Amino acid sequence: MIDSPVIIIGCPRSGTTLLYNILSEVSSLWSIGYESKAIIERFHHPREKDWTSGALDEDDVTPVSRAFMLEAFERQAAPGTFWRRVNRFRAWLRQNPLWKAIKRRGRTEQVGSSVSSAVPQRGLDLIKDAVGLRNTLLRRQDTPIRLLEKTPENCLRLPFLLALFPDARIIYLIRDGRNNVNSLIEGWKQPYLFPGYQAPVDFSIPGYTRGRWAFTLIPGWRDLVDTSLEEISAWQWVRCNEAVLAHREETAGTVPYLTVRYEDLIAHPGEILPQIADFIGVDFEQELGRFAEGLPRINVVSAPGREKWRRQNLDAIRRVLPIIDPMMVRLGYESNSS
Repeated sequence: MIDSPVIIIGCPRSGTTLLYNILSEVSSLWSIGYESKAIIERFHHPREKDWTSGALDEDDVTPVSRAFMLEAFERQAAPGTFWRRVNRFRAWLRQNPLWKAIKRRGRTEQVGSSVSSAVPQRGLDLIKDAVGLRNTLLRRQDTPIRLLEKTPENCLRLPFLLALFPDARIIYLIRDGRNNVNSLIEGWKQPYLFPGYQAPVDFSIPGYTRGRWAFTLIPGWRDLVDTSLEEISAWQWVRCNEAVLAHREETAGTVPYLTVRYEDLIAHPGEILPQIADFIGVDFEQELGRFAEGLPRINVVSAPGREKWRRQNLDAIRRVLPIIDPMMVRLGYESNSS
């Protein structure tokens, strides 16, 4: 049984993985340690809706899919005490020179890079096996758990998720559109890091040869398959945030929402993490206090920077400012920045 789950949502590359890894160490929260696409899309893959988009609503939940998803989450989840140990090992591994070399090679298109890119996935598979063994030996199957879930596609699936978890609490992470779009652009360029979807269309995206749709499959994606990476990324950021804002407005007063700025989390973790702890009902000092003075670096393509977009994709971001400016205003960010 899953009670009062915590769902982290936000556009891809908005910092949701960072927050997920932090909260995964909360003792009372159980998580699967990776995104839940394989669980949700076992019965609800975009192909089932003729590749319209990755969006799902409450009517898509069936008795069969509900039973499968709930059982899969419960079977694959482990408590924060388990993930705390795993995350410590990961932190050590990220500083290991050999591991760094494998990760660097896996983000290129050199000979053997596909093998290098598969190494982290193999590590995740081993962790999954360890979770299964742990739950078989230690967990009472009739004990309720409090799930922590994070998958960027959930921006388009909130009615679906609330039908599955009607007592969920939602943490909505937002990020300055210029930096978020920049990070999406850089992610699209990675040959293996963000697999996305093998969609049934031909792509004519300038400078892009991979042949897969990366990140969230937004409504209207087919109209973008021959546009630029910056335009695709801009619309991904806009559509993901539009869907969340619409759901937040429709469910105001009935679904608990906490909106968190990525920039505030990075700059002032000692102020933001207590708010998050209060929202999910856990003791800040005991569960999250160790992160107040410094956050881990998780899933970064390149070193963080507040205005990295100016160094990496200045002209591209400027071209899409008319697309992202209205949403920037809605989210409380300055618009029309040059």
